[in-house]
Amino acid sequence: MNDKILVSVIIPTLARPDIVYNLVSDLLKQSYENFEILVVDQTQEENIKLNNLTVGSAARLKYFRLDKEGICLAKNYGIKKAKGEIIIFLDDDVEIKNPDFIKYHVANYLNPEIGGVGGRVIDKNIRLNRQQTGLVCRVTKTGRVYPNADSDFKQEINAPRGGNVSYRKKYIEEIGGFDERFIGNAMREETDFSLRIFKNGHKIIFEPKADLVHLGVGRGGSRQKDRLDWYFDFFHNETLFFLKHFPKIYFPILLFRKLRPIVACMAWYGYLRPKALMTPWRGFMAGYRSYKVEKSQDTRNNDQTNSNIQ
Repeated sequence: MNDKILVSVIIPTLARPDIVYNLVSDLLKQSYENFEILVVDQTQEENIKLNNLTVGSAARLKYFRLDKEGICLAKNYGIKKAKGEIIIFLDDDVEIKNPDFIKYHVANYLNPEIGGVGGRVIDKNIRLNRQQTGLVCRVTKTGRVYPNADSDFKQEINAPRGGNVSYRKKYIEEIGGFDERFIGNAMREETDFSLRIFKNGHKIIFEPKADLVHLGVGRGGSRQKDRLDWYFDFFHNETLFFLKHFPKIYFPILLFRKLRPIVACMAWYGYLRPKALMTPWRGFMAGYRSYKVEKSQDTRNNDQTNSNIQ
């Protein structure tokens, strides 16, 4: 394969200076040559090691710093700066030892029907591996998400793992990038994004040869927050995601599926404190309000369109 297609690799990062430095070092050893790396750092302190690395890799590595935190914000910023026809999104806590990782992503785009590629994710954290099922990177019609991305079989999917996924930039721009209403740890922002690509009629393929290891680091990133704040974001985002994509009649099913995290939030982490007892319900209501903001905006836009027509 030639290297005619320019690829942009976007890595949002927060408080993981050494890990993201190691990831960039891995990427600089790729066999595919025509690519750029965009690190969008939301850490208060500058990553000196990474910034110094741009001196020797100025044409390939671009290091940006944002004062405001938010994974969707960081990804959208990277998209605006990216020059590639294909954009690969990586988590900052992954390890890539496959020298042909980018090449295997790009090979799929020789088929013009392919709009996105989800790569294989091998979770180093054993607890995550125990959740694997026969379904790979899929969302069901009732909103159940199967995030497992560890399979040997190439197949069509609709919800690739966000820590190892690529899309054609023109399709990213077509849907307007990531929805910045997803907050905090941004749970489900990646699934929302892929479903919007998929619903626009673009195929997404699972490519097992584009593999990496998810380290599951317990510090930095979304894990910086107080646990109850994390759960508030979690319930907010789950609600927003569900209401955007699935019939409201299925919402009780969502609540049933979230019984375990509800109990964990209130009892295991919250010790039945008043704040803990209220956190899940505050999160659900906040997600509903975020969804209504979009709906009211849609209504205003439609009214304005009708007024212009008249």
